[in-house]
Amino acid sequence: MRGFRARDADRDRCVEVIEAAYADGQIGDADRELRTSRALSAETLDELETLTRDLQPPPGPAEPVRAPAPSGPVRPRRPVAVLAALGAAVVVVAAGAVGLAVLSTTDDTGGQPAVEVSGEAVPVPDPAVAGDPAEFEMTAAGVRRFLRAYEQQFGTLDAWDVAFYPDRVGADVPVRGSRPRFEAWTWDGSWERTSEAQAIRPSHTGVVDLGRIGPDRLVANVRTAERTLGVQRGTFSHAVLWRHDEVGPTLNIHVGNTFGEGGYLRTTLAGDRVVARFPYDR
Repeated sequence: MRGFRARDADRDRCVEVIEAAYADGQIGDADRELRTSRALSAETLDELETLTRDLQPPPGPAEPVRAPAPSGPVRPRRPVAVLAALGAAVVVVAAGAVGLAVLSTTDDTGGQPAVEVSGEAVPVPDPAVAGDPAEFEMTAAGVRRFLRAYEQQFGTLDAWDVAFYPDRVGADVPVRGSRPRFEAWTWDGSWERTSEAQAIRPSHTGVVDLGRIGPDRLVANVRTAERTLGVQRGTFSHAVLWRHDEVGPTLNIHVGNTFGEGGYLRTTLAGDRVVARFPYDR
């Protein structure tokens, strides 16, 4: 069966394979840019498979994206009621009887939606409020979630500064007024203000439109930095805004290890071009 629609996770895996092949010397700069661009705009798994078919998989990372093999007719899933989450319940099955009786504790949710099971109204948790919010992860999907949350929280994508970490994002948010001010906020799935309004810092060289950040390319460049900067067992530590005199806003993607060694990759804000490399200096 061919023509399956590609998901963001499929595109991310394809970009990782392309970046690994680039770091391994299998393809050059122009080929890397072309394949990455096509991967990010691919609509089907067949397109992604074509982009990685001739690449040797690196030891360990994800394999090239392939369309799933046919496995017979697909049957629609049926909803499963999780009674434990709805309170204490007793299921009584009478031998030879037809049907199912469900007994539940009294609904004390104050008007929460409910479904009827064998005559009993069982409350259904509201998915908008049930459970804790998803934690931030430094993935393309995670960066996109942050950008949506930022715009919803502040009504803009303008920021004085932003720093991405593996498990959170820090942002210096502009405050309206006659003089330049900012508030510091962090987001790890929920917002927390870490400072009141204060005067901007010397490092704040201008307000930046965070909408110009390319999540897929940013994460792909993180993987490239980990593989190519010569940091032994190096992993992503953070990425911060940096004002470049000629290019404009850029992102410095830092990699480090437990030995205190590190390096960083400087890319455009969109992530489509590497501006400079600063590998670990042995």
